[in-house]
Amino acid sequence: MSARPTAGGALRRLPRATSRRPVLPDFRGLVEGLQHAVILTDAELEPPGPTILYVNPAFTRLTGYAPEEVIGRSPRLLQGPGTDRITLRSIGSALRLGEGGQWKLLNQGRDGTPYWAELRIAPLRAPDGTVEQFAGFQRPSHPTLEWGDGDGARDGRDALTGLSDRRALAAEVLRHLRGEAAAQLCLVHLGVDHFRALNEAVDPPVGDAVLLAFADILSASLRRSDGLARIGAEEFAICMPGIRLVEARGLAERLRRIVETEPFATPAGPLPVTCSLGMTMGRPGESVAELLERAGAALDAARREGGNRLVMG
Repeated sequence: MSARPTAGGALRRLPRATSRRPVLPDFRGLVEGLQHAVILTDAELEPPGPTILYVNPAFTRLTGYAPEEVIGRSPRLLQGPGTDRITLRSIGSALRLGEGGQWKLLNQGRDGTPYWAELRIAPLRAPDGTVEQFAGFQRPSHPTLEWGDGDGARDGRDALTGLSDRRALAAEVLRHLRGEAAAQLCLVHLGVDHFRALNEAVDPPVGDAVLLAFADILSASLRRSDGLARIGAEEFAICMPGIRLVEARGLAERLRRIVETEPFATPAGPLPVTCSLGMTMGRPGESVAELLERAGAALDAARREGGNRLVMG
């Protein structure tokens, strides 16, 4: 492993280690002085691998894990309820091809606190070209940097979840409301039930972890054509174009059941969570505000009826 290319442009490989934490005679001072978190693993990608062989002090500062707590374990321990599964699949595919890459990923530290990181991974090869190890470099990041100047209010992204925000959702809905497509547009307004009480009743507060897990469940369960946004503190919206009412209702009910089935993993331990949903279909000629208002009224009705239910509007 090396933090920089050699004169010939190729990445130098760390010498093989005889123990879990390899000896780095040439690069120890450089790697351990880096501000980027460095993690070295073996090349075994099938669970429970890969196995962590080395981490530098910046890794401990970023994650809270001491070297002895992670060496011999898998980097999967950094994955939390909000870690995007699509991104993880992309990383896995690249590594299986012996390739590196760069990604933005939501991880969680030792205390369960989520953090965004810019992750770069490079394969370290033997002289015969075989991948022997992977070197990963992490630095704290912001989920919206790639879309603009980092101001979620202007770039259309929610700062916590990285999802679209209300403004971006409105633009997406408007696009589908035009013409005949409006009759096949469904908008679902979702809210985490009793969110304020849930967040205030436990120590440490678990609100962010719940919201990130909720966003992850929704992201993993929708169709490729659907749009997902966070539009309020504990409220989300799904724009479903080109869908019939019966199909949309079935998908919304499935989401509700998925949320209520398994407790959410949080820093305070597993917590049961439910959600309420208000759903409505588009109407030709109506405005975005009218559609959003109707879906919001349906969500309010679902909450008044006790929550954990779907109401049509």
